[in-house]
Amino acid sequence: RLERLRYLRQLTLLRIVWNDLNSSWEPERVWASLSILADEIIELAGRVVWSEMGGEGNPPVAVIALGKHGSNELNYSSDIDLMFIAADSEADLAQPSKFCERLTRALEGRMGRGALYRVDLRLRPLGRAGPVLLRKAATLNYYQSYCEPWEILAMIRARSAAGDTHVGSQFIADVSEYIYRGARSEIFLESIVDAKKRYEDEVRKRGETDSNMKLGPGGIRDIEFIVQALQLVVGHEAPELQGASTASALEFLAAGGHLGARHAELLMASYRLFRQIEHRIQLRYDLQSHNLPADANEREVLARLVGSSNWQYLHGEIRRRRAQVRELLESRIPLLRADRSSPVGVAEALGWPPETAQVKAAEYLIGFSDAPDSLLNQIREDRSTAERVKLIASFAQRVIPEISFHRELWDVAFSEEIEFMPGDETDPASLIRERIRDAGDSWEAALSAFLRREFMAACIKDALHRDVERTFGYLTKVAEASLLGALDCLGGEDIDIVALGRLGSSELLLPSDWDVTLLVKEPARQAVAERIGQDWLRTARRISMASGYFPLDVRLRPEGSAGLVVRSIPGFNNYAESSMETWERFAFTWARSLRGWPETAAATVDAVSASEWGWEQESEMLQMRSRIHNERARSWELRRDIKLGEGFLLDLEWLCSILRLRHPEAQIRLSTTASMLRQLGRLSLLSQCEADELADAALLFARLRNIMYLLEFDSDSVLPENPEKLDRMAASLKLDGANDVLDAVYDKRDKVMSVYGDLVLRTP
Repeated sequence: RLERLRYLRQLTLLRIVWNDLNSSWEPERVWASLSILADEIIELAGRVVWSEMGGEGNPPVAVIALGKHGSNELNYSSDIDLMFIAADSEADLAQPSKFCERLTRALEGRMGRGALYRVDLRLRPLGRAGPVLLRKAATLNYYQSYCEPWEILAMIRARSAAGDTHVGSQFIADVSEYIYRGARSEIFLESIVDAKKRYEDEVRKRGETDSNMKLGPGGIRDIEFIVQALQLVVGHEAPELQGASTASALEFLAAGGHLGARHAELLMASYRLFRQIEHRIQLRYDLQSHNLPADANEREVLARLVGSSNWQYLHGEIRRRRAQVRELLESRIPLLRADRSSPVGVAEALGWPPETAQVKAAEYLIGFSDAPDSLLNQIREDRSTAERVKLIASFAQRVIPEISFHRELWDVAFSEEIEFMPGDETDPASLIRERIRDAGDSWEAALSAFLRREFMAACIKDALHRDVERTFGYLTKVAEASLLGALDCLGGEDIDIVALGRLGSSELLLPSDWDVTLLVKEPARQAVAERIGQDWLRTARRISMASGYFPLDVRLRPEGSAGLVVRSIPGFNNYAESSMETWERFAFTWARSLRGWPETAAATVDAVSASEWGWEQESEMLQMRSRIHNERARSWELRRDIKLGEGFLLDLEWLCSILRLRHPEAQIRLSTTASMLRQLGRLSLLSQCEADELADAALLFARLRNIMYLLEFDSDSVLPENPEKLDRMAASLKLDGANDVLDAVYDKRDKVMSVYGDLVLRTP
């Protein structure tokens, strides 16, 4: 019977691996599936063992999962960390204890198909010295009175997984009252930090500091440590954090304001990448390994397996993310900060006061250069180099990790081309098309490399020239050429890309997604086009990982994530006539064909006008606006959220859409929000004064989002409350200080709200 379970496990595992490697499942689903599989195998094996022992019914033991198994994030080659608990009413533990020992042997025993799982019981009370089974009350007493701080941290991931789940669930509920009790003492924190340092010392002694993806600095364990420490502290006031997986916890922490959105995004993206690398290593070698391969060929294989174009790009991404994660960990828990020597005289060389955020950023940039002392001397001697370092450290701190860990980007960051005016710079779209054409079969790697360079250039150009409309045009050209170039290389020359959102209006910001949907002219080409579209999505994920910039979003396609990637134009027309909702029609007011096909343009125009636009439709959109404020924006941030808040970018965009829908006869041309507002003034749908004021507001708010993105604030859409951060924004806007920023923002916001209220909210 156990051998049949081994076969069942292999059969299920094969399905998980297939969907993982084929990118059919998101990483979180893979981790959860592996954990669910372990639960079911333990449950079935427990029944086998109990029946072999002559027991009746289900075994009287709760199986508690800990570690990655407990948080539903199991690896392919993980041990399963277990703890066994009996009900307090269980008078004699001799037989249940023997069951626990035999179940452990059953899971670990090897036959023709190998073992089911490696079992680790060392996280139970008193570890190896403790009994294999305790009653619930005794276990609770241990955690309340005797356990070490690191054991409390481990219990964050405890979960009732199999066996007597009633007892298991009761235990988890009871122990949680003690585990999640709020702020802890300094002694407690020092104890768990000391335990972590011991792990790190062992990694150093083994020479695995850079290669170990799990235990090395900035690796998987660092991310989990940040998340679990926050779960421990705020779990008492946020029950959804108790026992949550790393991914779920990050989402809850960001939503609750306990972790900045930018930091949560960094940790989640890094965690996904590092876990994917770990999984591919384990699949490749069938070993419980977390170390990057040393062999050059194996490194290239690993890069391909995680969707990167080559090892150089993957390794740069790993180093960059690990440095960012470690920096965040040490900023949150200074006790973990290692002594580092920074370049002497950076503040003096730049003429800045020491200990400012800008000096620290400059030290970081210079310290990770190939020759810090040489670069420091160059800063002292060459004014242009000093000015470029000042620019990056003051106004584009976000790009510093990229420059630091991708050597080829040093030339981009310090190139004279950054200073070119629009008439002098080479068209990025023509360069992208040229690179793709010349690269042949290696076009994907060439596009990835070029995108990384172009996005870096766009960031520094935006910081230097402070011309958001120029950034709109530059990023839009990059996006269009990249999207069409990738699609053409995959055989999709007869598929059109419909740009939506900010890509549709040709006003991409640095943090903007590329919202698109795909259409093909002939229904007969639907099946082939769909296969190409799916391949295009997978390619986009690989390019995004390799370049750090391919923010494709296809969720606005008909039927959303559940719909086809590519629709035929007749099929799209049928959907528009029969099923398209009001908010979808609204979204398609920003639609634009990237190939310039008249058939596509006609289809999108017809979709918008397929049903009459009136007060009923506007009322529906106003209700949606209210839901956005309630669900996607935090109530206490609405006055500062320049993307979604009242009187900010969303309202300006909606004002343009509503007036275009009310006045189709005016034939208002699709363009940037600011340009459309000026059109509305020329058409007398707004007063010229209102149009100019609102256009200026749209440009100011867009510029602010780019500034917050480049300064790497917690959010690229919510104005900070910290006066120091507002002062840094003021410097980028060439204003005198924080109050000037707020005055400018709220003056524009008041004007937007006044016009929006008169034209939209008060319309009978």
